[in-house]
Amino acid sequence: MDALPEVQAAPEMACYELNLLDVWQDNETTIQGLTDEDVIKDVNAANTSATLGFPLDFIGLLGGVQTNAEGLVVEARSALTTILMEVNRTEVDMGDVGTGEGLSEDVDLELYEWEAQFIRVVGNDTGRPEGLNVYLQSARSYGEISGDTIVGDVFYLAVGMLLLFVYVQVMLGKFNLVETRPVLSLLGLVSVGMAVGVSFGLCSAFNVPYGPVHSILPLLMLGLGVDDMFVIVQCWNNLNVAERRKEMKERVGLALRHAGVAITITSLTDFVAFAIGASTVLPALQSFCIYCAIGIIALYVFQATFFVAWFTLDQTRMEKHRNGLLWCYTHKHWTPNACSQKDLCQMFFSEIYSKYLLMKPVKVLVLAVTAAVLGTCIWGVTNLRQEFNPVWFIPESSYLYQFISKVQYYYPESGEKGLVYLGALDYAAELPSISLLEDKMKSSKYISSVDSWYDSLVSYTLDTTGENIEGMAVNASFFGEILTGFLFSGEGGRFQQYFKFENDTIFPEPHVLASKLGYQHTILNTSSQRIAAMDQMKSFVDSANFSGFAAPIAAEYSNWETDKIIAEELIRNLALAMAAVFVMTLLLLASLISSIYVLLCVVLTLVDVMALMTWWGLTIDTVSCINLVLCIGLCVDYSVHIALHFLQIKGSRDERVRVTVKEMGPPVLNGAFSTFLSFILLAGSESHVFESFFKIFFGVFIFGVFHGLVFLPVLLSLIGPAPYSTGSAAPLDSENISSYSSEKMLVINGHSYTQHM
Repeated sequence: MDALPEVQAAPEMACYELNLLDVWQDNETTIQGLTDEDVIKDVNAANTSATLGFPLDFIGLLGGVQTNAEGLVVEARSALTTILMEVNRTEVDMGDVGTGEGLSEDVDLELYEWEAQFIRVVGNDTGRPEGLNVYLQSARSYGEISGDTIVGDVFYLAVGMLLLFVYVQVMLGKFNLVETRPVLSLLGLVSVGMAVGVSFGLCSAFNVPYGPVHSILPLLMLGLGVDDMFVIVQCWNNLNVAERRKEMKERVGLALRHAGVAITITSLTDFVAFAIGASTVLPALQSFCIYCAIGIIALYVFQATFFVAWFTLDQTRMEKHRNGLLWCYTHKHWTPNACSQKDLCQMFFSEIYSKYLLMKPVKVLVLAVTAAVLGTCIWGVTNLRQEFNPVWFIPESSYLYQFISKVQYYYPESGEKGLVYLGALDYAAELPSISLLEDKMKSSKYISSVDSWYDSLVSYTLDTTGENIEGMAVNASFFGEILTGFLFSGEGGRFQQYFKFENDTIFPEPHVLASKLGYQHTILNTSSQRIAAMDQMKSFVDSANFSGFAAPIAAEYSNWETDKIIAEELIRNLALAMAAVFVMTLLLLASLISSIYVLLCVVLTLVDVMALMTWWGLTIDTVSCINLVLCIGLCVDYSVHIALHFLQIKGSRDERVRVTVKEMGPPVLNGAFSTFLSFILLAGSESHVFESFFKIFFGVFIFGVFHGLVFLPVLLSLIGPAPYSTGSAAPLDSENISSYSSEKMLVINGHSYTQHM
């Protein structure tokens, strides 16, 4: 065996570039003197970094390459530069770190700020030669851009909430100085904000993770909260003449006798559905469901106490003819104008919708349309794809999206990078296992390149000792000698960072605690390819049969793992949520048939929404999975209110449906439309989170309202269950119609006010 060469001094650890200019050692004078022929000749001949001395594939840094008849590169459309930076671990360990937004590991403040300057300087095209385009990314780019996109769209949420406030004010109040209700509308929305605050506060206190998708939670709370507000006010308006003559506290109690049951059923049903959803193994969905469950309970408490209390005060103000905005000012001899007493929504449901819906031809048409839509949507659901791509979270106009697009075009082999981590093995004895692993990785169609210290060590050993150790175990002492010489050679110096030694030193004998092997996947365009590549890589490591720790890891593997189980988890969570809906409605409605009908409406809405996802270009991913669970929380409300009110009315099925639609149609429609209004401005969002939210909730609004206000009433009119024994009798149609078209001045507790009769 030849003697090993003398170990050289360790090269200085520093940041370095993988750069085409390294062919000429980044020498500006040399580069300026090059001709085109010189460039072509030097690039084709270079195979070693002139700066660092280790082998480097310069041709691999080029994209859009064209070669001549001899196979030499004569033209390229792009050149890739990679800057590798050293993190100050001492500062990180001391807590002096950057935000790390979107990063896979902590970063020191200086490097974090350097990246910001890098983005600013390189992205500035001032003075750049015409026709030269520069595309860039840094470690902080993804999290920064995706976060800014979501935060930027929060402005549209704020505008949507303003529109919602105006709508709630218009629907709760009337167009006169006394019966307008801006304060009550605002306080109702404040109760929603309080519930969101409780959810965020409690979950944060118990360290429940918060993610970008949680930004849509306020919208869910708004949808549920505004729905409860409309139900409470509508039940107050539904009090008959005799009930309205009672004391205020008795009237409030009578209104809550119906409204309280309705909002309790919907709130508890939503709570249980989200609480069960929190059992998922998907961290993002689990966290979101916990936030939702706590928020729903808080919202229920605030609506039943805070909002009702303010509603009582506001109603007292109205009866004393005090100004709707300035409560201290009383309007003497006040009489409402006739226009303000007309409720167009109520008139529509009373005088038009409730009559025509129950005509036999209309019933047949509704059932036929429902069946046709269901059949079409079942076919649509079968085409729904399971796919997730983090690039969706960044807008196409961003510099990062353009960079990724160019890399995928010019470097089709440059996919996700990964590492195989090996623990404290007997490396001398397990070199054959490492060799076997590398051979399998190189033969994989999903792996474009392998960056291995083992191959270089084999070449180094053969060159320096004449021994060919490829695929062979060696003596431990010999391994220590060749590894030491290799890591301090020009060829192996760059692999020092691939090892972790005991006491952080290679001397006097290298005791390896851990090492890593690098690899790079090809660009994988589909979910099935990514999952297959990840599973194959895991099987390669397992089949190598290492005696200690060995595992592959890549930054995107967590997303690929999620992609692998997302469909199964979605089915599981939807099934559990719907089971929760059925059980809770059965317990709270105390009607098996009504519970089945409510569940049917939820299922039909889900099928229709999932089909809409297919046709609108959405896929099954974490965001859509969360939104579909939310879909259950919203669409169940539309059906439960109708089913409950139907059970509380006595009479024939058609009479009960007619009264139910008249009295509960307006709050259900107002609640649904107000939710739709709050997110309508997200239609043009560049954020995948908000774009998915808009598309799915648009479907919830359309199909949820259809099944709750069209299909369910028709179904109840045909095969609806019997009413509760304590239900109230359905009034005659003439009485119902007149109750919205005439007025009467009542005097209660010495105060006069206008009442619909």
